[in-house]
Amino acid sequence: MAGPTVPQSLSRRRPAATGDEEATNILKLGDMTDTPALSVAECKVLLEQLANKGGRGTSNSDVYTKTREYVDMFARFKDPKTVTQVDAISSGLLMKGLTHFERAQLATLCCDSPDEARTLIPSLEGKLSDEELQDVLNDISKLRDFS
Repeated sequence: MAGPTVPQSLSRRRPAATGDEEATNILKLGDMTDTPALSVAECKVLLEQLANKGGRGTSNSDVYTKTREYVDMFARFKDPKTVTQVDAISSGLLMKGLTHFERAQLATLCCDSPDEARTLIPSLEGKLSDEELQDVLNDISKLRDFS
């Protein structure tokens, strides 16, 4: 007696990991080095816009549903206007030598102090002075909604 047939996978195979990705004192992001990164709040806004436009397959996709639950839970900024303001503040850091990954991490983590930011994002070391980093962290913190 034959067992159940397994449907053919409809997704692409994930490429083998190259092992060169590392987010320590020296960022090693492999092929993703120059790729723009989103904060969790930016991702939340994009998913909401996709749902509002009736994006194809959004409500049926397990990945979409789980991602939406994740960003709803962990996004520090809920209002799209606030997310745009945080993006404007953090995007100014790209001109000071920060990467897109570091910018997105600062916008997501909402650190209170330069020491905390450098502990959580070690690659920030030496890129900004404590005063510059504290000013950015203060600006982002003012926009947080603690509700």
